[in-house]
Amino acid sequence: MRVNPPNRRTTRIGLAAGLWVAAAAGALLLGLTAVGAIGSGLAGGRSVQPLAAEEVRAELDRHGGPATGPAPGTTPGTGSAPGPAPEPVGVVPAGAAGTILVRCEGGTPYVVSVNPAQGFERDDDDLSPDQVEFDGDDVDVRVTLSCADGTPAGRVETIPDD
Repeated sequence: MRVNPPNRRTTRIGLAAGLWVAAAAGALLLGLTAVGAIGSGLAGGRSVQPLAAEEVRAELDRHGGPATGPAPGTTPGTGSAPGPAPEPVGVVPAGAAGTILVRCEGGTPYVVSVNPAQGFERDDDDLSPDQVEFDGDDVDVRVTLSCADGTPAGRVETIPDD
């Protein structure tokens, strides 16, 4: 009985498959090593935890860091008490059209930012300052803003496109 030796094509296919398996195993090993190194620092040293604001100031003072300026809200050089805090910003939902960030000052709503949802855009037509309109493909949404006891609110009106 005569046995044929393997031909060159079979040898090449086997070699290519072996190299592919070796490359895949190497990539897997490299990936597992990288994932294991997460959180241990770049040099593999001790794990570094984030510092609180007080700890950062203490470290800066200990190392002769930059001089700390006046406290937030004070006038430099006077040491006076902070001024009135700005009114908080509230989120006014506009239904499926998005959201509006609004600040109330003296009972008057002021738009801080408009965040349309996907498929909508802000319509900058001539509206009153207390209104925001979103333009969608099939529908427009108009929000009339108001302030009640310093809290922003909105009345949402859906306008079908013709």
